[in-house]
Amino acid sequence: MPTLVSSEILMDVLQAFKNQIPAINRMGTDFRADSLKLNQTYTAHIAGLPTVATYDASTGYANGATAARTLLTDLPITVNQHKHVPLKWTHLDNIKDQKSRYNEVVANAGYVLAKALIDDILSGVTEATFSQETIYTVANSDLDMIVEVNANLNKRKALPTGRVGIVNSDVATTIGADTRVMSKDYYGQIQGGNGLRRFANIGGFSEIFEYSDFPTNALDALTAVTGTAATDLINKTAHGLLDGEAVVFTSGTGFTGIVAGTRYFVRDATANTFKLAATRGGAAIDITVDGSVGVFTECAMTGFFFESRAISVLAGIPEDFNGAIAAQLGIPQLMGYEAVTDPDTGLTMAAVSWQELGTGNVYWAPTIVWGKSMGKQLAATAAGGLVDYAGNRLLST
Repeated sequence: MPTLVSSEILMDVLQAFKNQIPAINRMGTDFRADSLKLNQTYTAHIAGLPTVATYDASTGYANGATAARTLLTDLPITVNQHKHVPLKWTHLDNIKDQKSRYNEVVANAGYVLAKALIDDILSGVTEATFSQETIYTVANSDLDMIVEVNANLNKRKALPTGRVGIVNSDVATTIGADTRVMSKDYYGQIQGGNGLRRFANIGGFSEIFEYSDFPTNALDALTAVTGTAATDLINKTAHGLLDGEAVVFTSGTGFTGIVAGTRYFVRDATANTFKLAATRGGAAIDITVDGSVGVFTECAMTGFFFESRAISVLAGIPEDFNGAIAAQLGIPQLMGYEAVTDPDTGLTMAAVSWQELGTGNVYWAPTIVWGKSMGKQLAATAAGGLVDYAGNRLLST
């Protein structure tokens, strides 16, 4: 039977967490060794850029000095995720199975925990948090697309170093098929045997990662939509749209003034109505003929490109880990617990182990808690506010 209380095994899980999905290390992370309380809000800090000053004869090098504290933007992060991977070792299985197979299972626990974190982060990459976007069809999402996205980030003064991207498998295939990429050393498959492709030092990005479970984050189609010419209102009960969000008018009868297949931006949204504009924040479009049986959709997200200030992740071990956590995990009797910290990142992970009463079955569960802060802070500020400029969504028509 593996030594389930061994800190070396837990460190293997932590390393798998860190290495299997390396994009985690490219975000603004605050990995804490101290415990964090679920649903508690903490303050993280995002560093801004200082300004260059001119030497002054009277004030010398103090001229134009900026207080370092003012260069830090306080970001509230609520720890709202508590995940664990419960594993069970049955006594009879331990007798007949190869022990090396258990080591692989234990290490893979780190991968699935990391995947849960990435999935949670990517689910929040929406227009409400990141208004900056670039639209390409999947078939055209090649090196030219990468260069354009990088230029867009340059124009918005994103940090020039440490930029990364995460794309779905179809976009990764298009990038990999570009002959300009295939002939260069940054073609991902040259770097190793991981099935998820990775492209290094390409088009202004340190790395671009393939993520096969990349979410589309597209809005559910709005159907049976009507339009009122007299007020220019689009009518749909509980549409769920916010000002500034984009929709594509797919089809409908009437709706004269808007064109099928065209992307518009929501304005003047109420619970059951909204108006459309050609640009985000632009003038409302004049609808001259009432509309009926309208269908509105949205472009699907196929990639996300960002620098470290776009996303802040706060992670650690749950508070009262050695006591209250037993009840949360359904443990009848706590047998042992331990925590290890990665010396490179500061990421701390913990695990509990216990034996089922009256049996030889042993349980072992690595666990971690986290929260995130992203982009516009869920539409709390206007487009471009806080770190909205530090991320760029890739959308496909």
